[in-house]
Amino acid sequence: MKIFIDPGHGGDNPGAIAATGLEEATVNLDVSLRLGNILTERGYDVNYSRTTNINVSLAQRARLANLWGANYFVSIHCNSATNTTYNGTESFYYRNGTVAQRFAETVNTALVRQIELVDLGVKARNLAVLRLTTMPAILVELAFLSNPREARLLGTESFRQNCAVGISNGIIEFTQ
Repeated sequence: MKIFIDPGHGGDNPGAIAATGLEEATVNLDVSLRLGNILTERGYDVNYSRTTNINVSLAQRARLANLWGANYFVSIHCNSATNTTYNGTESFYYRNGTVAQRFAETVNTALVRQIELVDLGVKARNLAVLRLTTMPAILVELAFLSNPREARLLGTESFRQNCAVGISNGIIEFTQ
């Protein structure tokens, strides 16, 4: 089973930035590498769009996964909003009624169960990495960097590890 992990943002695109200065790209990469380690230990074949802080275009992320022949694609992100009270975890897929929708539901449920944040559910979204991939693809928003409490959590190794565990639990549940 081939899982392609896409740590969102990177290079000169840090993504959302918490009031503390914590950058989304840094969190995404750390959680993604942790997730890959867990899945590799469980016998999955894992590949990444990036393993360092570099720029990778949205089209290139999808192209890499497609060329590799991934069975599933998981993009890791942190949310942000102008309202700093917004909080929780959500996941996205491209089209309703697809394997990707069921995959997003399973992964999101497992992640919320592990990290115990508000479940904002799963939604269809027309995002390039979801639209351009040829395999079931999801985008996971771990928590809000704009929310002070969630930003503090995202800044800790233990919470990031819990995010990786939660996502891996969902992937394993869905693929076995």
